[in-house]
Amino acid sequence: MSSRTRSRSSRRKASGGRFRGAVAVLLTLITVIGVGGTLATVGMVDYYAGDLPSLDTLTESSLAQASRIYDRNGTLIDVLFHENRTVVPLAKISPLLSQATVATEDRTFYTNQGVDWRRLAIAGAYDLTHRASAQGGSTITQQVIKNTLLKDEAQNKDLGRKIRELLLAEELERRETKDQILELYLNTINYGHGTLGVEAAANYYFGVHAADLNLAQASFLAGLPQWPTRYDPFGTPAQQAAARDRWKSVLDSMLATGAIKPAQEDAVLGGDLFKQMADHHAQSSGGRDPRTAHFVDYILTYLEQKYSDAQIYEGGLSITTSLDLPTQLSADQMVKAGVNTFKSKGANTGALLAMDPRDGEIIAMVGSADYNSVEIRGQVNLTGTDPNGYRPVGSSFKPYTYGAALEVGLVTAATRVNDQDPVIDSHRYSDWDGRTEGMIPLRQALAESRNLPALWTYRAETGTPVVSFMRKLGITTPVENPSSLPTTLGTNSMSMIQHLAAYSAFDNGGNRVTAHPVLTVSDAHGAILESFDRQPSRDRVLRPEVAYLQNDLLRGPAKLLGYGDKAVAAKSGTTESWTGSYWIGYTPDLAVATYMAHINQGDACTSGFAGLATGFTASGWLCPTNVLWGENVGLSVWKPFVDAYYAHRAWPAAWTKPAGIVTDSVCRADGSLAPASTPAAQKYDEIFIKDTGEPQPGQCAAAAAAAAATPTPTPSPSPKPH
Repeated sequence: MSSRTRSRSSRRKASGGRFRGAVAVLLTLITVIGVGGTLATVGMVDYYAGDLPSLDTLTESSLAQASRIYDRNGTLIDVLFHENRTVVPLAKISPLLSQATVATEDRTFYTNQGVDWRRLAIAGAYDLTHRASAQGGSTITQQVIKNTLLKDEAQNKDLGRKIRELLLAEELERRETKDQILELYLNTINYGHGTLGVEAAANYYFGVHAADLNLAQASFLAGLPQWPTRYDPFGTPAQQAAARDRWKSVLDSMLATGAIKPAQEDAVLGGDLFKQMADHHAQSSGGRDPRTAHFVDYILTYLEQKYSDAQIYEGGLSITTSLDLPTQLSADQMVKAGVNTFKSKGANTGALLAMDPRDGEIIAMVGSADYNSVEIRGQVNLTGTDPNGYRPVGSSFKPYTYGAALEVGLVTAATRVNDQDPVIDSHRYSDWDGRTEGMIPLRQALAESRNLPALWTYRAETGTPVVSFMRKLGITTPVENPSSLPTTLGTNSMSMIQHLAAYSAFDNGGNRVTAHPVLTVSDAHGAILESFDRQPSRDRVLRPEVAYLQNDLLRGPAKLLGYGDKAVAAKSGTTESWTGSYWIGYTPDLAVATYMAHINQGDACTSGFAGLATGFTASGWLCPTNVLWGENVGLSVWKPFVDAYYAHRAWPAAWTKPAGIVTDSVCRADGSLAPASTPAAQKYDEIFIKDTGEPQPGQCAAAAAAAAATPTPTPSPSPKPH
């Protein structure tokens, strides 16, 4: 670092050089008069002491430190900082770096008293005779003072600043041990590219902790502080050549001090350190990793609601999140692959959200197919972390309609619902296939995602109970007109996060969960500031029987993906004119929502299928695709993601049936209770909520009663043999 100042100074005008020469003469005289330098400073203490900053402020706790965001396994995701620094104790810094630093910057560090007066005199004499600053005189202790207490005066070359530096250096030596001073140096020095301190530098250049630096890495870093911009391994060919020369110089210094042997130096110089750095730089450069960027944005929003700007960017917080990075990278890959599969249908973006349905921990969050793409509004998080990312959910809304009706016994799984009358309140509705199927069981209507049965059921409920049902599951997004029947078809925009959390209440047995991204936050000293209670939610909002029945009903749609033998529940959702397609579902320990659409930055829809828009004008935000169904998203994104997730995990056991769930035989004709005497071909078994939604006698019971009332003919007696 001192030579960087010297090299900059050497480019100043000759008059500046003469001034420095005068300073050097004065310092030389001080050295001659003084005994080891200490007595030389005594006469100046009274004059300058009143102008000295307090050493009491020179503590590691006062240093601005970067905050770090980790996944649930401790893998670093991102760093937040005004100054990119993470303070670490000397015990967590490779001894090789300490040796390289001392050998290069201050060989008498462990014997001088903060100022190397002999070295300072030689440097001053050289400045005077050569009119250039090319001989370093600053010790490690002096550099600590310059980089902290006097950093605002770093470019000030007057005598007073230099004397203040010397006085403070000697005082620091009296207060702190050598190891404490070295620790301060290694945590404050500039290593280039915005990294302050060795921990940040080790991570930036090599992707390792300071404790894990090997000889090649440590010796390279030790050379950077002298002139970081000159010794840039990612810079021009001249800068890279200078960096190599400086690296060799450090190794030569370590050899001269006996820290290493010649064979070690040869082996290090013969390695591929620069290639390793280039590879790491290529992987990590370009700012925030787009694969995790939406989640980091979400974390920032979370932190800003609870902590100050200074705490977030200077407080050295450690934020351990619920994200599982391998699962996140898999999710990102699956979204991109799915979009690519259906680009011919106009898809250009998608989203995926995965959470633990038991407590709401977010495991993966992909907000778009490409965070950095302006063309698809890539930085808008389609998982709905804020209203900008809310989207209509299509038929994945229907479980709320049926759930509210099942809860109060308005319908059962066997109730025949209306799929035969398309005109409701003078308005004609149609289904996705243009057909009607007559009066069909609710279970079938949900499995096939029939529209007319959902509309008729919503009408019978009047809408308001359905909205109330949603609200208690945690959905707060507005419903524009609860009395409007198309509400049940998912016409309102909703937050995917809230949508998936609501489905999680079905999954976990009826307990409301709120999505949560953070497990712990600790300060720079390791003190826990907050810790998420990872126990399953106990906020019961549904009877376990209602939740279980919903799970069982939603296993029907999941069979479309081939999950008939596993505990998987799901629902598709396709919005008007195929402007968005959903597949949302869960297992007992994983809830996942996926989405695909075409979105443009501008006002115009450029999917090529704007002509499919019905009842609205296509736009960049609502842009039709070419008949892209929710099932397409399920098969291309949801299923590959879930299968990959369980490739190395055991599939969970099926949901436990509550005591309040009973099984009855029902009549195929009308879903009514079937007596035991009903022929097997005319009945089937169905589950019900005891005392709330059990079937009542109907056609089969009437047929059985009629059969019982008809007398049986008495057979004629057989003739007796003769």
